[in-house]
This record gives sequence, structure tokens and C-alpha cells, in this order.
Amino acid sequence: MSRKVTKVVVVGRDAAAWLSALALQRAFGRTGVEVRVVELPSLLGPSDVYAAVPSLGALHGLLGLAEHEVLEATSGVPVLGQRFADWSRDLPSYIHGYDTQLVAIDDIEFVHFWVKARAEGLKVALDDFSLAAAAAKHGRSVIERDGRSTEMPVAPGYHLDARTYVALVRQRALRAGTKSVGSGTVVVRREGDRILSVTLDDGQSIEGDLFIDASGVEALLIGGASGAAFQAWRDDFPADRILVASAPALKPLPGFSQITAFAAGWTGLYPLKDRTAVVAVYDSGAMSDQQVLDGLPQITGFPLRGEATVAPLAPGMRPAWVGNCVAIGDAAVVLEPLDAVQLHLIHMGLTQLIALFPVDAEAMPEAEVCNVGFAAHVRNVRDFQISHYRLNRRPGEPFWDRARTTPAPDSLQTRFNMFSARGKVVLFDDESFQDQNWTALFIGHGLIPRSYDPMVDAVPAEQQMGRFRGLLGKIAEEVRAMPQVEAEFGVSAAPAFRP
Repeated sequence: MSRKVTKVVVVGRDAAAWLSALALQRAFGRTGVEVRVVELPSLLGPSDVYAAVPSLGALHGLLGLAEHEVLEATSGVPVLGQRFADWSRDLPSYIHGYDTQLVAIDDIEFVHFWVKARAEGLKVALDDFSLAAAAAKHGRSVIERDGRSTEMPVAPGYHLDARTYVALVRQRALRAGTKSVGSGTVVVRREGDRILSVTLDDGQSIEGDLFIDASGVEALLIGGASGAAFQAWRDDFPADRILVASAPALKPLPGFSQITAFAAGWTGLYPLKDRTAVVAVYDSGAMSDQQVLDGLPQITGFPLRGEATVAPLAPGMRPAWVGNCVAIGDAAVVLEPLDAVQLHLIHMGLTQLIALFPVDAEAMPEAEVCNVGFAAHVRNVRDFQISHYRLNRRPGEPFWDRARTTPAPDSLQTRFNMFSARGKVVLFDDESFQDQNWTALFIGHGLIPRSYDPMVDAVPAEQQMGRFRGLLGKIAEEVRAMPQVEAEFGVSAAPAFRP
């Protein structure tokens, strides 16, 4: 008979470790599974932030974390999109809004009508027809401070102070029954690709049936397994450094984060209640750490305060499950914080693990299926991020020229070709971003389809214009009905926001 998995050992730190522990404890604790965390020293600084896409709300629901409690504990702010600025010399900024539904006319996607109308002289930007983007521009949200929400076809993303978020999840995991012990590092004892135990600084040895590597880029557990080599994506991502700092809080609080391109990379402003997190991702060959630090106040329009931290950035991935070890977070995949995917990558890994939790402690055929599904998810997210770089319009700057001219992966080139031809979004299996997300990205960066769905011509022009006016009027009405981010989550004595 097979032997059940009864001991799960999570080795790691920060969000990857504690989200794994809480998720596994809630999912399998009542079945007799013991979850134990070997907590490594945190790598988070006082300026670190977790920017998250709307799917985080679903994860919190499964973990028993109430939305308003998370926002309150982390000085968090809900947002309805990300605003991209200066990625082009000749295009205005655009907002990638977090709409949950496709806008359509007579079951034909709205973008096709917009493409035709634009060719005929329409001057209204596509994101003006996005409820989420319009609400974000006007500093609106669907969440109130007490957790109540307005029913709208949009979903909030989140900005959360990283250290207090980890403290909250850690507290809930321990309260749920997870055991914990601290150690500066671990020594791994193996038998082939199977981990038998980990030895802590104090000599204590901890055995387990299933080990979770949440140690970050060090990959202390899975990195030593055969067949777990890290596949670097240096050609796809031109930046190799990440700097994190803080600026004063914004007032009024905006309903979006701002992602601004500069000569050597991009910088993100992520508003929190009590400060603004500033993240810069850049190429150290184009600009030194000190040059970026000195230039950020001019790039962002805000003075920096407190401690700034700098770290190397090397996007890529490895197989997430080898032997009896599953890697979660940066131990499995490293991507840029662009598009607010940091916690989403952890969420993706946990979803795969819980769905395929091994039924036999000795043989784990689930690993192969998990690796295939996880890799597909990751490559699709990678392609979404790469699109920003490939579609940039900043000629004459070596960093951006290289980012634009590097050949795209075949999967992404297929998406480019189909959308540029007729406005069709190609979706593969295991997508994180849907039609409306890809459309917002493509159009925002200037990839305008040459043609459109021929069924558009069957709708009379007068009817199309009437639908356009009606949609804009409905969006304006719905935006007015939403609560203001500043009124629900703002604090006093903050400088004015200058997007």
C-alpha cells in the first residue's frame, strides 16, 4: 500500500514561505498533514512593496483573510489598474484597467468597432471605454474601508506593505496550527533527488515527506537536485537590477500605480496609505545604481526618503517539482515586478500544488503534470511582460533599441501577428491575463490592427455611434457611483499627486 504524505516541511522566507504554509495548513491540516516552517532570515527591507493583480483577492478568500483586514494591516490601497507613461515618444500614456468582462456590441468585441471608428477619425482613446481605467483615472475604487464592495464588472488589484503583509500571513499560519522554527541556513540530506531531511544551524534535523522550497533565488533545496537547472531569460529581459525606495504619501490617493519608462529601464510608483513605494528596474550597464538613485526624484517627481535597497535581477525559471521537493515563488521562477505579478506567481504555484498534492509519499507522478502546467502559466506571463519591451517606441536609446529589436519568442510573435492583422487576441492554455488585458496592452503601446472583424460592417454606422455614446455615458455614471480611494483609504498631510 502507498504511504500518505503526513509531514510537509516549508523551508524559506517572506511571502512565499508563509503563504505556502497557510495554504497547505488550511487545505490539508484536517486530514492529518503536519505543516512545519523552517524560517530563514527575511530579505525584505522597510521600503519593499507587494503590488498584486486582482487574483490575490481570490487567494485571500481561500486563506480566510478578509480584504479589509489585509488592507488595514498593511497600509494597503486597492487600485483598478496600472498607468504606463513614456514607453513611447509619440503616444500618450494609457491605463491597463482591471476589467473583468469584455465589452461587446452584438457579441462582437468592442475593439473591432473602435479600430474601424479610429480609421474614420474617432479621437477617443480605447481606455476611455474601459470602466476600470476610467474609474482609476478618477481615483475611484469598488472597495470601502470596512470591506464592503460595489458590484461592478471590475476587480481591484492591491498595493501592500511587504513586511506587514508577511507578518499578517505568518500570524494566521501559526494560528491555524503551523509549527515554526528559525535557522540562518540549512544543510540538505538527499538520496538521489529525494530529500530526506534538513539540518538547521543548531544541529536539529527535520525529516519530511514533502519539502517546499520557498528560499527565494538561492533555491537552497531544489537547486541541488538533478534536472532542476535554472533557465535564464537574459535575452528576453534587458534589465538586471532592481532598486526599491520610498517617497512621501500621495494626496489624493490615485486609483492606479504608475509605470514610467526612462533611459535605462522603468520605475513604478505604488501608493500606500502612509508612503509611496518606488521600484526601479534597470540595466546596470546603461546606468549605475548611484545614477539611478540620484535620478529617481527627477524621474518620479518626488523626493526619496529612508533606506533604498538594490539587488540583482535575473529572470528565468526551473522545473518547480523535482523528487519530493516543490519550489514556490522565486525558487521556481523569477520575473520582473512589472504588471504586479509578484504574489501571483506564488499563487500559481500553490494552485498547482494543492490540486496535485501527492497521494503517495514514496512515488510522486504528479510532479510531471505540475511542471508542464506551471511552465505554461509562467511562459504566458513572461510573454505579457516582454510585450511592453518589444512594443516600446523610444528610438535612439541603446537600452530600448535592444529591448525592441530582440526577437520575441514564437508564442509572442504569433500573438503580435494575429492582433496586428485583425485585432484577434490569441490565448493559449494556462493564461493569467485574458483578452481585455492583452488588448489594453497592445493598443496602449500602439499595436493597432490593420483590419477588424468583418461582422462590424453589418452594424449601421449610426447604431455604432449611438452605442459609443451610450457606453461612455454609462461608464461616467458608474464611476460617479464608486467610492473615492482617498475618502476610504487616505490619510492627511500628504503632497499632491502629479501623474
